[in-house]
This record gives sequence, structure tokens and C-alpha cells, in this order.
Amino acid sequence: MEKEKSKILVRDVQTQQVLFECAITESEKAYQFAAEMEEMGLDIEVVVPTLGETLSNSLGLSREDLEKYKESLEEEMDSHEGSCCFTEPEDDKIIH
Repeated sequence: MEKEKSKILVRDVQTQQVLFECAITESEKAYQFAAEMEEMGLDIEVVVPTLGETLSNSLGLSREDLEKYKESLEEEMDSHEGSCCFTEPEDDKIIH
């Protein structure tokens, strides 16, 4: 089974149609293309793979394993709510 290469996608926001794709090492091409399409009046989005997705692809994780990894990341972030890393604003404190 061949590893899927991480790619940057330039998509139309309304239709989600991929208009351009390139390797992550050629990101300037994707942004240049997106700028040209926006000048023509299209609503464009540039989708760049995250570090986790790129690493998962390079390690050859299956889609199922990748989904488990994403879920574990979300659970980890959720478990830190209210900790020193994530604080709620205190309305009753007034600093002068």
C-alpha cells in the first residue's frame, strides 16, 4: 500500500471543489493561485494539512487509526479546561 502524500488544496468555498493542489513544500504556489482566483471574484479557501496529519501520513497510519488519533487529541485538549493552560475570565475581578 502506497503512502498518501500530504497536499495543500485550494477549494471553492461554496462547492468544495478542489481547484488546485500541490505538495506542502510548494505552499507559495497554492497561495498565489488562491490570490488569482480571489481577484476573479471566487470565494476560496486554502486547506493545509496539520502537523499531526502530515506525521500520520508519513508513518502510514490507516484512516481508522488517524481518526482515533484525532479523537484522543480532542479528549486531551478538553481535559485541560479549567487548568492553568485554559482559564475562564473572571467577571468579578476589576483591575485598575
